[in-house]
Amino acid sequence: MNALILTYHAVEPGSSPLHVAPELLEEHLDCIVAAGALVLTVAALAEQIRRGTLDRPAVAITFDDGLASVGEHAAPLLAERGLVATMFCVAGRLGGTSDWPSRTPGTPVFPLASARDVAALAAAGWEVGAHGLQHDPLDQLPFDGLAVELADSRSRLEDAACVAVRSFAFPYGAVPAEAPRALVAAGYDAACGGRLALVTQGSDPLALPRVDAHYVRRPALLHAALDHKLGTYLAARRLAARTRRAVRKDYGMVAR
Repeated sequence: MNALILTYHAVEPGSSPLHVAPELLEEHLDCIVAAGALVLTVAALAEQIRRGTLDRPAVAITFDDGLASVGEHAAPLLAERGLVATMFCVAGRLGGTSDWPSRTPGTPVFPLASARDVAALAAAGWEVGAHGLQHDPLDQLPFDGLAVELADSRSRLEDAACVAVRSFAFPYGAVPAEAPRALVAAGYDAACGGRLALVTQGSDPLALPRVDAHYVRRPALLHAALDHKLGTYLAARRLAARTRRAVRKDYGMVAR
């Protein structure tokens, strides 16, 4: 049985791929409810994969970067429908902005949720996941730096949200060439990489694929994804993204 992990960023009007208007998110959520899919957090989905109990269509709704608009606009919409989600927060930037050093020119800058905001979402049943300390692409880090990044982002978020942090999402989907599976497994139950695909029962819980909501922005495409009828489309998008990133990365080099 397949599952879909959807990735959102800012929930506010805007024209960039990082934006989704609240009205469109509402349409997406209604599509998910109408499909009768089981809505899980990332950690709960990983647990089902490990147990071999992923026996019905499932969806994990994720929000990267920990943006303030998620708590303002997305949280009420999910609460109205009794849905849960996972927010991957940049631990060293809580209450700041998304102007991290790896941001490429022209990328929008958004306000980030504060520690109090994150704690409130956790208290409401949301999963809080780690998304690095400064949103650095971790494929640029040496092994010891990667170990610090994984451990410190988790501990800072646990202090801020007063909840266990069990999931990690690699910023930009940039997983080091030598997959740090043992490092991730030492602190997390689940991790999301950068592969654009559906989750299957055979997926590695520490290398879960996701689908950016930008690729299924039209509700008709999301309907097809929920019906698991977008295999060819996702494969084409995956190839196009890989080709584009071979020419130009989604992020800049970070000085160290």
